[in-house]
Amino acid sequence: MTGVITGMVLYSRAGFFGLTFPHVVAQSPSIYGIGLDEPAFTEGARPGVVALASDLQFIDGSPDTGQYILQALTTFPSFAVTVGAFFLLWRLLWRARAGVYLPQVAGQVRVLGGWLLVGGLLAPQIEYFAMMALLDTMTVNESFYGVKEIPLIVPLVGLGLLALANVLRTGVRMRDDLEGTV
Repeated sequence: MTGVITGMVLYSRAGFFGLTFPHVVAQSPSIYGIGLDEPAFTEGARPGVVALASDLQFIDGSPDTGQYILQALTTFPSFAVTVGAFFLLWRLLWRARAGVYLPQVAGQVRVLGGWLLVGGLLAPQIEYFAMMALLDTMTVNESFYGVKEIPLIVPLVGLGLLALANVLRTGVRMRDDLEGTV
């Protein structure tokens, strides 16, 4: 079962980080409101509903090595953050077998929180930058290098784990003080 899940993670909708396709695809972040008045689209819509095409993709059928690298960078950073978080969580749970109020456990929680905070902030930006660089290789005056909106849940979990690490570190000190007085 684990092999199947690992295979599904490594070979997602983008293939193996987008490297298994004979082409590369760059999606424009700009919002296009191109109306579709083809009968195939208008007949499928209810009265008063307008069909719009808003996603614009550029497909290069003869990509070079640089484009393949950029294609891989559009998905790899999030994968690396996820795999790293699972590994750090596994190490945390392994260390916590002997008890929660140990300096090693507090340190592992701090490392996991820092990983999620930094990775959650950087991975979307790296992927967005790679998509814009890939788009630059296929278009003229299309890409816009700016800051991508960051989903806040991963950095917030990271901040929560950093706070929990401080609580655990205080608990470790209190336990050591209590053992010293008894």
